[in-house]
Amino acid sequence: MGRPLVVEWAAADTAEALERRFRHEPAAWRAQRLHALWLLRQGQSVRATAASVAADERTVGVWLRWYRVGGVAEVLEHRRAGKGRAALLTETQQQALKTHLGTGAVLRAHEAIAWVNEHYGVTYRLGGMYSLLHRLTARPKVPRPHNPKSTDADQAAWQKGGSATP
Repeated sequence: MGRPLVVEWAAADTAEALERRFRHEPAAWRAQRLHALWLLRQGQSVRATAASVAADERTVGVWLRWYRVGGVAEVLEHRRAGKGRAALLTETQQQALKTHLGTGAVLRAHEAIAWVNEHYGVTYRLGGMYSLLHRLTARPKVPRPHNPKSTDADQAAWQKGGSATP
């Protein structure tokens, strides 16, 4: 049987509110935690809740412990993989890199690696730079493709509507 589950639920964390949150949560791992809290709020045991949300009983217990410390916000704050490594560049350096990328001077990740190494003395591998560029929401700055047989005059005439249709 075991001890009865005792949780001091926050006034805002009604069963209806928890259900609404978990059903509208786009991230699956967050929805799983909210689903577990909803089931616990309805009076299910930790064992039954763990089986319902496909998690280990200890994991549900950890989520419950987090809830007791800081509520739903604390449960959702924890990332599954931990906090990760500290960034090699500071926020200011990252913004400077993003500004430099915006000038169009860097077209490839190799060039960004060289620029960061030259300016900050930090060495990135290619995969790490791709990850950083993704986090900075940097997109490649490449010109639009055009037919090599066309001339600038042909392009200007076509844009003005002066060229004949084929």
